[in-house]
Amino acid sequence: MSDESDFVVIGLLRRAHGVGGELSVESLTDMPERFDKLERVLLRHGGCTREIGVRRVRGKGRSILLKLEGVDDRTSAEALRGAEIGVRREDVWPVPEDTYYVFELIGCRVVSETGRDVGVIDDVWKMPANDVFAVTSGSREVLIPVVKSVVRKIDLERKVVVIEEMEGLLD
Repeated sequence: MSDESDFVVIGLLRRAHGVGGELSVESLTDMPERFDKLERVLLRHGGCTREIGVRRVRGKGRSILLKLEGVDDRTSAEALRGAEIGVRREDVWPVPEDTYYVFELIGCRVVSETGRDVGVIDDVWKMPANDVFAVTSGSREVLIPVVKSVVRKIDLERKVVVIEEMEGLLD
């Protein structure tokens, strides 16, 4: 696979499970049921990315066991510990309106409604109350709560997020 921007991480291979080559997976998606439908995945490990077939998926929610083609014993499974499991960007599931994938938001420029340049989103933190955009502007990091009263518009086509510049938010 030549274009790493096409790789969307959905899980991490944590450890071997049993002696038959099954792998315990940590799901990194808000839709863990997507594992049930997988026929092939992208596997990124040791600087290389390859496509591999999925033989079987067991478990529900965050407790997932995955059996991959060609991984038939514990030793082969352990060798994949820490690998990222992904899908191609074109294969991600659609999300509800006003919902976005983190990979879509990373790199978006943040500006205020008055046109002030705030910076670029370099991470999205999942917090109990709401998500937070970690925005970098030079050597400074600004944290923007992802709530309707602050985030006014997300334009993925232009890669721009417009916020209301509330008192104290950008100080």
